[in-house]
Amino acid sequence: MELVSGRVADDILERIFAPASKPSALDQAEETLRHPKRVIYTAMSNRNFYWRNHIQKFVLDSGMVPVSPFMLFDYYLLHTVPKTVVREAMNNLLARCDEVWVFGRISLGVKVQIGVARRLSKPVRYFDISELPVAVSPISEETAGEEIRD
Repeated sequence: MELVSGRVADDILERIFAPASKPSALDQAEETLRHPKRVIYTAMSNRNFYWRNHIQKFVLDSGMVPVSPFMLFDYYLLHTVPKTVVREAMNNLLARCDEVWVFGRISLGVKVQIGVARRLSKPVRYFDISELPVAVSPISEETAGEEIRD
């Protein structure tokens, strides 16, 4: 059996307990290129827009990259852009995402987004947000249910 000198043991201990250095921007870019994360389109009713930050956090905490129309277009850019232009932009984003995650009840607009996702063969997942900000729970499509219209 080989003996380990005191200096070698000290080197090992120093490496174990040394503070981890933060990855450089180049290291982060290389990691992204090697292991890109899935991009998730977050679909939700206008009635739930105030949960948008919590939903973004949920997707990020799940190890994915969120794309949220409410974070990008915030009510049609305060009504300074025609709705049709914003909807087209949202559909183009949806087409480039890997999956669609639906949060809360399904409004007419969300139903259209689900239809677009299905035509593009995108996976669609559903989540209950009734316990936000505490919890987001996966549910089935049948459980999601449609939003009640006024």
